[in-house]
Amino acid sequence: MKSFNHKYDCILLDLDGTLVESRENLFLIYNAFRLYQRFSKLFGFINTVPVVSTAIKAMLKNEPGSGKKNYDVLLDICCRETAMPKEKIEWELEQYYQKDFLKWQSLFTAVPGAQKFVQQAKGQGKRLYIWTNPIWPEFNVKKRLEWAGYSVDDFAGFTHSQNAMACKPNVSYYVYALQLFDLDPQSCILIGDSELKDGPARLAGIETAILSQDKLQSWQDLSKRLL
Repeated sequence: MKSFNHKYDCILLDLDGTLVESRENLFLIYNAFRLYQRFSKLFGFINTVPVVSTAIKAMLKNEPGSGKKNYDVLLDICCRETAMPKEKIEWELEQYYQKDFLKWQSLFTAVPGAQKFVQQAKGQGKRLYIWTNPIWPEFNVKKRLEWAGYSVDDFAGFTHSQNAMACKPNVSYYVYALQLFDLDPQSCILIGDSELKDGPARLAGIETAILSQDKLQSWQDLSKRLL
């Protein structure tokens, strides 16, 4: 891992796989089951999977030029594909996010070494941001952090589906997020766990560090090089 100087005032942190680990396979099963169970009563047993899949794909392909936040893209596609009132779909989504999701707390834990890095960085006056792939709304992003033992007050800002207009690995996500938080890319470094999803930050002028498979060692190395 290359050495970094101390010019980085802002540290942009990916969430899943970087700060927080999850039992991903189990979570995906639970997630798919509850989505189907909740929305099949609105969309029908046959249509639910294709409608939800189409909406998620549209959200992942969203661009700032659409003028729509990711969350609104999800809602609009569901409305278009089913002709259901937006209010009903939004109500079910909120119930899903704020009730069903809360049952899965035990699936999320902190990545070894990440909490210590966060506290050291805060102690040095660094500004920390959560730059997670903005598929989930703000409530759920913050819940995953809390479940893994972090304080949301340690972070100056979060990307989520309600404030972002693109998703990783689209470079537009990084460009838009810089504008969203009024950040100079030259004063930032992004830390992630995926070259595919986090590497494109370099195309937006952001220095980027990717954790190795030995994440504890990576966090220790980053502490020495950044802090």
